[in-house]
Amino acid sequence: MKGVFFFLLFFFLNVRNSTSLQFIKPNVLGLEVNGDPMIQKSDVLLRCGDQFEGSEIHWQKNGMTIPDQGNNIIIAIYGMLGGNYTCHNPSGELLNHTLVLVKPVDFEKAILTATDKEFITCVARNYSGPFHCFWKWDSKRNGVVVFFKASRNSQLMNCSLDADNNGLTCEEQQCPSSEEVNRISLTLMVRSQYRLEEHQKTFFIHDIIKPDKVSIVKSKDDEFEWEQPSTWNTPCSYYPLMYEVKVVSHRKDCTHIGNHSEPHYTNLTQYKVNSRKSYTFCVRAQDSLTNQVWSEWSEEKVSKQK
Repeated sequence: MKGVFFFLLFFFLNVRNSTSLQFIKPNVLGLEVNGDPMIQKSDVLLRCGDQFEGSEIHWQKNGMTIPDQGNNIIIAIYGMLGGNYTCHNPSGELLNHTLVLVKPVDFEKAILTATDKEFITCVARNYSGPFHCFWKWDSKRNGVVVFFKASRNSQLMNCSLDADNNGLTCEEQQCPSSEEVNRISLTLMVRSQYRLEEHQKTFFIHDIIKPDKVSIVKSKDDEFEWEQPSTWNTPCSYYPLMYEVKVVSHRKDCTHIGNHSEPHYTNLTQYKVNSRKSYTFCVRAQDSLTNQVWSEWSEEKVSKQK
């Protein structure tokens, strides 16, 4: 019955004006508005519920009583002024509620902050485990996640929102050695007050691979050995890693770029340093098949007596 109800809402809205109504999840609607919503008025039909037909129904918007009564009411949405509409019986008991949000289609995004023109960043530590996506809220807005989902080839993934509301983790049950044919599609809807924004991102797992830090297991007599990250797929022959090694001054960190810190690339897991001075040994990993993102640096500082 709810599906029929929201179809009627959608039909009604498209008849009355050029906006459209999007069912986001139970009790949450998104009013899509083309052009400048600040100069537009949209009419929306709300219904308390089929079971309340013929009953005395009173309505509130954001906790304040409005004059509309009855099981069906038509509300006017001006600009971004959506709201939480609740219906009550004569004694004030809550019967149902609908959150109406406004999604300006032609406005620039303002709730999330873009990094390198991307609003959402996703990272996978290997080919068989979960991947993590995260975003940054605009400091001037109080943002809240309204809805999210990830799917591949129409198959929904198991996703959970991080406790800090700044990211989500998704996992797909598939063999890590299987070839990726279809991209993953991620949808994120966020709101600030009653403004709604929708963000979408599509990607392959191999596009977002970023290995964890390697583990340096030996550091003696200027000889270093390390192991691939414990989270990386095995065997190494099937999932080869490329390593970047460099030696910098002991006063510098691994992000330093200079004439005396030329990088060395290898697929081996050992390296010997030739230096009479104190130094910092640095190593990081990259999936050699995709040449995507490097891991964070692992470092070992070596002090030598003058």
